[in-house]
Amino acid sequence: MKKVCFFLLVVTVIFGSLSGFLWAADKYPEKPITFVVPWGAGGMTDVSARLLAEKFKAELKQPVLVVNKPGANGTIGLKYVLAQPADGYTVAIGPMTDALANPYFQKTESFNFDDISFAAGYMPQQRVLFTTPDKPYKTFAEFLDYAKKNPDTISAGSGGSQWALEIVKSIAVKQKLKLKYVMFKSGGEASTAILGKHVDICETGTGTPAYQAAREGKLNLIVNLGADTVPYFEKTKSVKELGYPYAAIVYYGFTLRAGTPEPIRKKIEVTLGKVMKDPEVIEKMSQMGLTPRFVNGKAYDKIVKEAVNSVPALLKYNQALQ
Repeated sequence: MKKVCFFLLVVTVIFGSLSGFLWAADKYPEKPITFVVPWGAGGMTDVSARLLAEKFKAELKQPVLVVNKPGANGTIGLKYVLAQPADGYTVAIGPMTDALANPYFQKTESFNFDDISFAAGYMPQQRVLFTTPDKPYKTFAEFLDYAKKNPDTISAGSGGSQWALEIVKSIAVKQKLKLKYVMFKSGGEASTAILGKHVDICETGTGTPAYQAAREGKLNLIVNLGADTVPYFEKTKSVKELGYPYAAIVYYGFTLRAGTPEPIRKKIEVTLGKVMKDPEVIEKMSQMGLTPRFVNGKAYDKIVKEAVNSVPALLKYNQALQ
């Protein structure tokens, strides 16, 4: 009799919890949602987050606030989100491949994947290397030749992606180049730097002001640091095509604190999937040179973990610089 009562109690608790989760998802959201952008204003994380926030507001009938918390290549903003209640009201937006890999780059304590829940991904972004038209090098081959003949004279900027900057370093390792590196807080800040000729070359992502300037002929795009094609510059060779061992893996998505009720995580995933089919979102992102590509939480989880787990090999390769 006691065993039967215990069994009934367990069943009651399980179904009670399940019904509670379903009730929470049905009611969610009951208040404003905050999208935390762990990078500075003006970059593609910021721009895409604000575009998606408007669509989430329309779908979920609640205000969606966008708050920038830049620093440490995304880790400050991500840590902030992971310190908030696991209720789906605080969401990290952006390339978590970058943020979660950053502790390897900075030699700080790494994140525990058990603390993180991935809602979904919404776009891969190619990282590209730009220079100004007045430079004596117009192509990647010319740049390599010039850099070899002029060591320690070329400054290389990065638009907030340590991963992409490490790819630039891996090129320097293979070609035995000596460059000076500068990290900016966002693609917007880096775009200002290269357009203002404060750095000689600079990597940013597609969609940034630097990328748009290249489309207008104001900057030269000399190499694709990723493995996919660059919208509007499909003929530009990627580092993978050119025989380099590593490429930047930058994939944007929605990240939550672990413990967020699954029905709420699922609701965010489903909403993002619906938003990414919106013709206006597709058109605006495509016009900016971005690649809208939704993947569910499970797929995004796999992309991020595989990417982050590949970082130690990249860093070992780059140790030849030291």
